[in-house]
Amino acid sequence: MNSTAGMLFAARPATGVGRLSLAPSMRFPALLVLLLSGLPVLLAQDHILLMNGEEIEGRVLGQSTLEVRYLQEKRNGSLVERREPTSGVFSVTDSLGKEKVWYFMDTIFGNDLSVDQMRWFIKGEQDARRGYKPIWPMIGGFATGAGLTMALDLEVMSMVVPPAYAGLMALPRVHVTPGSISDPLMEGDPHYAYGYAQVGRSKRVVRSLWSTFAGVAVGLFVRQVIINPNLDDTP
Repeated sequence: MNSTAGMLFAARPATGVGRLSLAPSMRFPALLVLLLSGLPVLLAQDHILLMNGEEIEGRVLGQSTLEVRYLQEKRNGSLVERREPTSGVFSVTDSLGKEKVWYFMDTIFGNDLSVDQMRWFIKGEQDARRGYKPIWPMIGGFATGAGLTMALDLEVMSMVVPPAYAGLMALPRVHVTPGSISDPLMEGDPHYAYGYAQVGRSKRVVRSLWSTFAGVAVGLFVRQVIINPNLDDTP
């Protein structure tokens, strides 16, 4: 019995009552158990859902009617404190899954939708941001930019074509990209469709703008390098 106790504990030689400590062979396993038990806490993240559908992961430090403060890890591993105005936050969900909803329905502040309706609206924003692909408007923008620049021999005036085309792309109805709806039950809901259209339309305008600029660049190159020199050589 005495030999077993001597292996586990090393008694500090002192007068009176001695203080007991773990033997060196037992310290590493004990430290490992403490680290593993605290690992889920270290990895747990709070989720901040913004009104525009974006989600932020971090450790929430505090939240009030004015702002939500949180720590976010940067790419180099360091932590930085950030703030989000509560007016732009829909809800905060802690690492245990408990949600605090900051959005409230109040027509005076422009919050015309109920909490559930706004939740569906945000789902539409998220699905459009992840899955909406305005392929045909982008192809049309490229063809329009290249075609008009080459056909009309536009130079400086070609810079008017991209914003004009992108502005027109804000008018048509947004069609849902097949497969982009995360929950089939949301299909047909007007609030979900409105949120999808909000993000989808802005996404279509921006991408159409850049594709038209690309078309204009190609049109200028073809006109100046291929077409115009050949025209000058003809008798």
